[in-house]
Amino acid sequence: MSFYLSKILWFFINPFNLLILLFILVITLLFFFKKNKIIYFFLILNIFSFIIFAIFPFGNYLIFKLEKNYHSQFDFPNKIDGILILGGATNPYLSKEYNQINLNGSAERLVESVKLIKKYKNAKIIFSGGSGSINEPQLDHAKVAKKFFSQMGIDSNLIIFENKSRNTYENILFSKKIVAPKKNEKWIVVTSAFHMNRAIFIAEKYNWELTPYAVDFTQSKKLFLRPNLNLLGNINTLQHGSHEWIGLIAYYLMGRTSRIL
Repeated sequence: MSFYLSKILWFFINPFNLLILLFILVITLLFFFKKNKIIYFFLILNIFSFIIFAIFPFGNYLIFKLEKNYHSQFDFPNKIDGILILGGATNPYLSKEYNQINLNGSAERLVESVKLIKKYKNAKIIFSGGSGSINEPQLDHAKVAKKFFSQMGIDSNLIIFENKSRNTYENILFSKKIVAPKKNEKWIVVTSAFHMNRAIFIAEKYNWELTPYAVDFTQSKKLFLRPNLNLLGNINTLQHGSHEWIGLIAYYLMGRTSRIL
């Protein structure tokens, strides 16, 4: 139930959608109350907000705050007992339609995992990623990932593919149930840097110590917040950053994590 509710709520609190919905509401009210100065004020405020969010890269700051905890270079240990790879790096729909592997902007989750698998040949490997889609629940990331690893020369029989999870919370819980990690085992989790906090905090809540291997960095180590004319890019990054922060807050309020930062 919470999975479907989260999808519906995100539609309404998505920054871009929210501004558009408010704009439609204000225009509708103006149609009925043409001389109301308060409505005109909110119309101007709405347009001004859209311009500010489009010109200033606020999303860069939101993502930078998430990624900065993982800026330091990863110190490869001599031995690893297991590697957890989180899905979200593929487009299952297009992969099926064109009968080829279609990777998205988080492709490093898979690419870097190949390096880890080859380095730690005796480690247990689990890939976790079902379908996060309401419309296409049968199209899962695990199926595409299995093809990817095979094409990279990795024996897919050595990897456990968990394909029932629909979000980060289920990624961690379902994977832990399958691999049943022992207390003294050392596990690495591979996911995007902006997404790592959520994965680690859930694991902490459920007593699974994971070492972060962050990939797919989108922001420089030096933050630049200069206004620019990459309007759609700034809006898209704002949505991206907002989605992750809202997810962190929501998971904390739902008791799925013990902290936000």
